[in-house]
Amino acid sequence: MAIVEVRIDDRLIHGQVSNLWVPHFSVERLLVVDDAVAVDEDRKAVLRFGCPPQCKLSVFGAEKAAEKLSRRIDEGIRVMIIAAGPIPLLRMQELGYPLSAITVGNMSRRVGTRQVANLAYANDEELAAFAKLLESGVTLAFQPTPTTRREDLTAVVNQIQEGH
Repeated sequence: MAIVEVRIDDRLIHGQVSNLWVPHFSVERLLVVDDAVAVDEDRKAVLRFGCPPQCKLSVFGAEKAAEKLSRRIDEGIRVMIIAAGPIPLLRMQELGYPLSAITVGNMSRRVGTRQVANLAYANDEELAAFAKLLESGVTLAFQPTPTTRREDLTAVVNQIQEGH
């Protein structure tokens, strides 16, 4: 299977994903990894509506996503994984599905969050998940669109984790 991109964007499927990221990577399947959305038929319907016509859509919780990807269910298909934050991706990794790189996009400012990049804010639990992903060798970079420069997040996450 070709996982062409693993992306964090709290909007999940929206205009930038459909119009920029999908064509950039010639994505054939969008895989949303989100435990809450996986059991919410209304939210899945909204995501289906936003999914580009050339793509199939799958919505799984972290455990089911790790299990299905480990079984290579989409062998030969260009897949983009999207999660709203780092926690489900860390969970997939802990369940044995290896990730090598994650691109961070929009993570909206919320109460209790700190800025990690221009449009990315994380709370303590998300920062801890980022730190664990980094410790396991995953590359983290902020990149809002395919044509913008990638910004390595290693130093930022480590600095925030150290309390600076």
